[in-house]
Amino acid sequence: MKRIDSLRVLLPPDDRSSDIKLGMLLDNAENMLLDYIGRDSLPERLADMQIRLALEMYNRLGNEGETKRTENDISVSFSDLITDDMKLRLRNYPRKVGAVKCS
Repeated sequence: MKRIDSLRVLLPPDDRSSDIKLGMLLDNAENMLLDYIGRDSLPERLADMQIRLALEMYNRLGNEGETKRTENDISVSFSDLITDDMKLRLRNYPRKVGAVKCS
């Protein structure tokens, strides 16, 4: 199954996002992961991580830049896009020599 199809399965059934939009989210997720691990190509075993990160980005569309919001008595907080459990998994992919380490 293509990554874009896997991402579409995770979206709400009434979502009508274009393949271009979803492709951009997948590309952005891949670039973010590559920056984090300091590599030029994404290992195939991280394909699910790319899809998960793209889904996180999708869910935040329209809320870019927000860390916390309160409306009436409802408060919403946003975590980092690359969550702690993702970071634990990404530690299994050592950075290339000479790549700057992210915190």
